[in-house]
Amino acid sequence: MTAMHQIRLTTATGSCDIVVGEGLSKGLHQLDPAPILLVDEHVLDQHHELFEPFRTITIPSGEHHKTLQTVETVYRELVQLEADRSSLLVGVGGGLATDVAGYVASTFLRGVQFGFISSTLLGQVDASIGGKNGVNLDGYKNMVGTFRQPSFVWCDLALLGTLERKEYVSGIAEVIKYGAIRDREFLDYLQDQMTGLLKLNGEVLHHVVSTSVDIKVDVVRQDENESDLRRILNFGHTFGHAIERQMGVLHGEAVAVGMVLAARLSNTMGLLRPQEVDRIEQLIIAAGLPAAMELDPGKIYQNIRKDKKKSGKDIHFVLLDGPGNAMVKTIDLSALKSIVYDLC
Repeated sequence: MTAMHQIRLTTATGSCDIVVGEGLSKGLHQLDPAPILLVDEHVLDQHHELFEPFRTITIPSGEHHKTLQTVETVYRELVQLEADRSSLLVGVGGGLATDVAGYVASTFLRGVQFGFISSTLLGQVDASIGGKNGVNLDGYKNMVGTFRQPSFVWCDLALLGTLERKEYVSGIAEVIKYGAIRDREFLDYLQDQMTGLLKLNGEVLHHVVSTSVDIKVDVVRQDENESDLRRILNFGHTFGHAIERQMGVLHGEAVAVGMVLAARLSNTMGLLRPQEVDRIEQLIIAAGLPAAMELDPGKIYQNIRKDKKKSGKDIHFVLLDGPGNAMVKTIDLSALKSIVYDLC
């Protein structure tokens, strides 16, 4: 068994202890006060022996449940359980469950203590880290939310073994993103070790999750509220969120295509060489992720216009100025329209 990796993220909204390792969920019994769990229904079904002894509220699976309606249902169940300001809520599951749990904990009784047990690769490397909590509105991603750090995040690698294959592969998109924006050597590692990552090799998985967490923590420490540097974490996401809404595919699948489009745009703007675009595309394909889809440019553009990264008539767009080096460029929405039609 690999050793645990621990790192503390301290920001204006609090300190969060992040741990990567196997079997971390067993630590629930040591928590004081005894937690109320908000658990994804599939995780509860697969791992009921870990979570059933606790007071539990079930979070329904599926992106279409990441809504204010689900939040309202959870509020009512917390009232039934007589939760108060001394209660500890723990969100257990992937990005949907931890996002909902974090938003509920940040707003119920004006804020109660909370932590996460992340059960998906996407959640462990991205969604559960950084203090963003929120839900979708009318299908638009994370339009309602808060910035507030959980007390802890446990990335329990043992839970990944029961994850659906498609969901696991989807998470690799966010891993590739970290190498693309911040760490060229990590990109090299992923090229060399992709087979091991796909086979859930323990040593490779531990290194990949730990490195991804370290990169995200380093960025969030410097810019918790996404006013500047943190925007680079959105590489591939402006296109990706629009694709996700239009095509109804998994988040990672949409982001994978979004990263290819953003890399091509970087090349068009003279920032990224053609062979570097090809390298990113080939790594995405090697992971079993899509590098292209049949897209409707008109719908993609309209979805981007409603993206939360929009600022007036401009949108902050993340481009690559070489592998491992991201930059944010402000693009006028009218100029972006022709870009979207060219790329899609």
